[in-house]
Amino acid sequence: MKLIYKDPGYRYSAESISEFIEQGEFWSEPIFHFFPELLKFKDSFNKNSDNKDIVGEISDTVAESYNLRQKEIQSKAISYQEHWNRHEKLINDRFSSIFEFDTREVFNDLICNITLNPISPRYLKEHVFDVFYMNSDAGSIGSALHEIAHYLWFYLWNQKYKDSYEQYEAPSLIWILSEAIVEQILNYEDFNKINPYHQNGNAYSYFYNMTITGRPLYNYLDEIYKNNSIDKFMDKSYEFMVKNEEEIRSQML
Repeated sequence: MKLIYKDPGYRYSAESISEFIEQGEFWSEPIFHFFPELLKFKDSFNKNSDNKDIVGEISDTVAESYNLRQKEIQSKAISYQEHWNRHEKLINDRFSSIFEFDTREVFNDLICNITLNPISPRYLKEHVFDVFYMNSDAGSIGSALHEIAHYLWFYLWNQKYKDSYEQYEAPSLIWILSEAIVEQILNYEDFNKINPYHQNGNAYSYFYNMTITGRPLYNYLDEIYKNNSIDKFMDKSYEFMVKNEEEIRSQML
């Protein structure tokens, strides 16, 4: 498993930002926080239109923002890559132990695009994910660990269950499980030393407050994880999610 950091240019950022502004307030709020000049596009998208004119205007505005930050983004591409290279062996060793196969044999074409979009989406089938340009070198590793955990999890999941990658996205229960178990996958001391985000939790915050029949969700998942192989953990954790789906979904933001 290898990772290359790239600056994909302003058009990539503009398309990504447009996609999330279109999805509404929950997703667009962080974008408007960092780029208030884009607030003029709030509620501009029309569900009955292709919105090419709006996307074009957003692209023009993002181009101006990108030009002001281009040197910083290109500098980050170098520093992020150097930081990753220093820790690549440790990361492969730990993930190989967790997933019980040599991760050096897969995902040697991972790309991380450094963008202006603070949402930082991932694209499982394309082996691409994004990172916000304001991240620190350490933060870029933390973000990468989270996304790589998903890539490796779904790689094994797909081999095991032979299902569709379309089922691995929100709001499916398979996706919910994959987001929850990032805490178990990443909660190791050698990862914690290089991942600044572990202090606030490796997964979405609502999982840490979630209770099932009066017990914290992670009490159940920790117990299943510690007492099973990764193969059996997939089986039993998903069985648990299916059994408690209604209660789990009711506590998600």
